[in-house]
Amino acid sequence: MKAPNVNGGDNSISLLVNNELMIDTCSSTSKLISNSKALGISIKPKLLVITTPVNHHWGGGIDAINGVSTVAIPVDNTMHGFELRSKLYELGLDALEVDGKERIKLALGPVELIRVGNKRVGELLIYFPNHKLLVSGCGLNLWLIDDDEITKFFGELGVRYFVGGLGATSISEYQGALLRDIIRNLGGGLPTTWYRS
Repeated sequence: MKAPNVNGGDNSISLLVNNELMIDTCSSTSKLISNSKALGISIKPKLLVITTPVNHHWGGGIDAINGVSTVAIPVDNTMHGFELRSKLYELGLDALEVDGKERIKLALGPVELIRVGNKRVGELLIYFPNHKLLVSGCGLNLWLIDDDEITKFFGELGVRYFVGGLGATSISEYQGALLRDIIRNLGGGLPTTWYRS
């Protein structure tokens, strides 16, 4: 968002990793295309992960993606899940619906997709075990609310770095501050490379 000519300023984001894995697709086709041009990148991922079916995580941006062989989405039994599945069907893309954990091998190494949430609604977290990096495209704190639960979850995975949304400010600014402290203290040192809430 700080790069020259990059259009930001809303609640949508997209992460491209080694042009092999894309996490979410922004809420606008024009924004995704113009930002990729401003950054000088061509978007052709093999794996697309939509972290949650809420529209601002994929919106119009999914129309701008070419050459995707797999689209992973969380199992979701809400109108948002139905809307996303309908859009993927319209585009001729099959969805890999993740209900627990799914491990996918990519050239950059293994990637673990972990669904958190309840039976009806949830989010996919993306974990890169070789790099000890966890990515949350939405609101980690919406699902792992208790401090001990978050610490245990990060500890079991061996997370040292965290990138993505915390969702804590939707609960309270205070909860957001507490969550940032937990993440900073995991594994010693400074595990947080970037986060938003």
